[in-house]
Amino acid sequence: MFNLSTQEVVLSIENSIVENNNGLVYQTYPNFFGNTLDWHFGEKENFEKLENQSKLNRKKLPKEDNDMKKITVFFMNSKITRALEKKFDTDLKFESVDIWIDEKGYKLQPHVDDKRIKLHLQVYLSDHNKGTSLYDSRGNVIFTFPFRTNYGYALLNNEYSHHGVEEIENNGRTSLYVRYQ
Repeated sequence: MFNLSTQEVVLSIENSIVENNNGLVYQTYPNFFGNTLDWHFGEKENFEKLENQSKLNRKKLPKEDNDMKKITVFFMNSKITRALEKKFDTDLKFESVDIWIDEKGYKLQPHVDDKRIKLHLQVYLSDHNKGTSLYDSRGNVIFTFPFRTNYGYALLNNEYSHHGVEEIENNGRTSLYVRYQ
């Protein structure tokens, strides 16, 4: 179930252009893990509600889960962090990673992440759902990332990085979310 290549991820980061859309600074990754992605997290039964979003329809894989521990170590790899630092021209330190499953009805209003987060990276682990949207300061959608397995993006956190999720219509919107300080 767990066969990831650091080299594939670093190449995805290095080969993707950094976009700057009126202060929204991001990269897109059409095939983030290359051909090494073979995960089936939706089959796990130990997902739990998020502490800060208990009323929302989102669950996460607990940090104690063996696969979650492996993913955490994988994203702590300095080669991945250095590749992101170089592309976004900033110092970064790995902070945390989550695997989320969003169910029908989940939505997240446009927001900017906590200032302690410099950059986040999200990779979708399922298909056929709504991707994360980027918004202007008035809440108008500028761009929505395609939601398909192994598609990802990185977003630099700043005053322009408004992002959120329109209400989803299908259960099982699964994604990996990595935070860097």
